[in-house]
Amino acid sequence: MLIALLTIFFLGGGCTVMLRYIADTKDNVKTVMVKDELQHEALAVLKAMKKRANAQDKQVKRTEKGLKELFENHESAAAEIDAVWAEHFASMDQYNDDMLDLRFELKEHVNSEEWEAIFPGD
Repeated sequence: MLIALLTIFFLGGGCTVMLRYIADTKDNVKTVMVKDELQHEALAVLKAMKKRANAQDKQVKRTEKGLKELFENHESAAAEIDAVWAEHFASMDQYNDDMLDLRFELKEHVNSEEWEAIFPGD
């Protein structure tokens, strides 16, 4: 039970929230922007964001599985556990960088008025 709680605490519950955010943004882009090449490019960026979020979710699941196996094996060395965590945090850093880059790319295809309408609470 403790292993499950630690895993949920550190790794989160998957990318459901991010996928919902991307889906909402996609709907807003379709509503706010004129159906033209810029809208098409903005939707392509959102598709790339969704693909990247799904890939990260798979990576998190691999990390969960690896940690579970290590924690269940009482012979596991601390270095093995540290290696899994190091890989996870490196993956998270890359994911955050990628998503930030994609958000900047999205901003290139959307003017400021559209951006305000697409992201009303930002």
